[in-house]
Amino acid sequence: VGKRKVWTLTLVLAILCAIVGSSLQFGFQTGCMANTQTLLNDKFNVSNVTMSTMVSGMAMGGLVGGLSAGLIADRVGRKMCMALNNIPMLIGTALMALSFNEYFFIFGRIIGGFAVGIATGIAPMYISEISPVSVKGGVGVSHQFMITLGILIAFVLSIKDVLPETKAAEWRWHVYFAFPAIPALFQLLVLPFCPESPNWLYYNKEREDLAKNALTKLRKSREAAEEEIEAMIKERTAGTSSVMVTYGQFLTNPTLRLSLLIGVVLQCAQQLSGINAILNYAPAIFKDAGESNADLAPISVGAIFNLMTFVS
Repeated sequence: VGKRKVWTLTLVLAILCAIVGSSLQFGFQTGCMANTQTLLNDKFNVSNVTMSTMVSGMAMGGLVGGLSAGLIADRVGRKMCMALNNIPMLIGTALMALSFNEYFFIFGRIIGGFAVGIATGIAPMYISEISPVSVKGGVGVSHQFMITLGILIAFVLSIKDVLPETKAAEWRWHVYFAFPAIPALFQLLVLPFCPESPNWLYYNKEREDLAKNALTKLRKSREAAEEEIEAMIKERTAGTSSVMVTYGQFLTNPTLRLSLLIGVVLQCAQQLSGINAILNYAPAIFKDAGESNADLAPISVGAIFNLMTFVS
């Protein structure tokens, strides 16, 4: 028996649809405020507190979106969740790009942040569920790589040579904040050609026939699709006889408590490292450190992000 083909055009297209339309959005929205705060302050003449709210608006909406992602995806499906998520993404983008005062901009950041929160939950979920077991790890990294690429794009497009702080070039910041519409429209155009998640069709909708059809499109092999369906059936059968774990047992059972502790510490270490502050205020940090080209310095941060993600 010859070696089975892992990568197919449908699989690649579906992965690109998810990470460009969702993961890239997260990255751009994360990095877009670093070099634009002075420009926006000149435009709206806001206080430090208001500017901080403009920066953190994405996190406010993202908190709600991140908590909602799983519930929405389970209810309407992975594809529909991604498609519907482009509505708040485009609304938030329009509000930021067309803002005539700081309140519209903050509102746009919060709505866009809500969409980003859902995007960062649904994208890795979808690409993991459609990918063969042999490449799940590498495909999972593509989500993080596209986030770092979005951050780098945001940094590059906001340097003073591209986005000068002059009255004559004021229109450019409107175009800059409209950038997220490009990946959103790309996802809306490509999504109809992508199969639904086989896992969602089988486990949530209990439609083995539709799950098999989706796998056949992704694998371009009926035999491979049937093998994966058989694996799902065995997993589900085994799951019915497994013991359910309660939230209380995560605290009382030593083994489960250790697993929970490791997960919490890893997440805390990532967030409490201060990387978000660096991404949002990199130019100011570099300027205070004596860097003359403070708007260019964040690009080095973005480049290292991309390099390390690629290495991983």
